[in-house]
Amino acid sequence: MLLLMGYLILIFALTPKFLYYKMHVNYAKLLINEPKLEKCNKHLFSTAWIDHLKKDGYELVQEDLRHLILCKHHNKLPKLNNSEASLVFLVIAKQDDFDFYGDEVDQGIQAYYMKHKDYEKVIKRITLQFKKYDMINEKAREEVETAILYEAGKHTLINLTFIYDNKGGLLGLNPGDWYPSKYAYFAFKECKRICDIKD
Repeated sequence: MLLLMGYLILIFALTPKFLYYKMHVNYAKLLINEPKLEKCNKHLFSTAWIDHLKKDGYELVQEDLRHLILCKHHNKLPKLNNSEASLVFLVIAKQDDFDFYGDEVDQGIQAYYMKHKDYEKVIKRITLQFKKYDMINEKAREEVETAILYEAGKHTLINLTFIYDNKGGLLGLNPGDWYPSKYAYFAFKECKRICDIKD
């Protein structure tokens, strides 16, 4: 019995470290390939694109002069076996100096949870972040390489950043044929779908 107790304590002590290292390994694997610039068949950041997202089921959460946030709730992610209820947020920056990890976005998401109390129990959250640059530069590449791929137990938090240039290209991480999880797979595919990027 004492051995079993010691074993359980060891597991509980090591699990957070294991998950932490797993997240960093997955992130490093995503960075093996250079970020990829792909052609969008939709004109991103336009009123028509935002209207299309709303018609597609994305609900406006917050909008101001610097950004807008949209959200779509899925009871189960489309074309993804054994997926659970998930929230997909789109954060669209209107200025190239906007901080996706600042208080503005967090407050907008928290306000959404306050409005939709039943969604507070949803533990799968995907956030796709879009920003526009005149041209792809080193700063844009650094933003793309800032990603969150957190998974602990049933909790999932994925943040991916994509940079749109004025030639209609979208720069994002390039997973190749490997994805850290089925939720990361969905995140990349959803970005391609809403931006009309052909495989």
